[in-house]
Amino acid sequence: RAFELEPVELPPGISAKQLLSTPPHHIHTPNQNQTKHCYAKYNEFFRCSRVHGEEKAQCQKLRDAYFSLCPLEWIEKWDEQREAGKFPGPC
Repeated sequence: RAFELEPVELPPGISAKQLLSTPPHHIHTPNQNQTKHCYAKYNEFFRCSRVHGEEKAQCQKLRDAYFSLCPLEWIEKWDEQREAGKFPGPC
């Protein structure tokens, strides 16, 4: 009984392994805050899924990367903005 933790509800379609994986080193932001990297991977995933389909392995890697880098609150907000047609990015 060292730890009594509440179970965590994962986002739909995300496994614990995906949530805990870390994206590869990003050459343009090696020692910086990862906010730009997060935003870039989010946008790259939606570009990839438009071209290749969401289930392609290359798109799934981008999805895993942005889930690892971005706070869940940002992802939820950006998803809402995209659905409303108000996302300020290229998606």
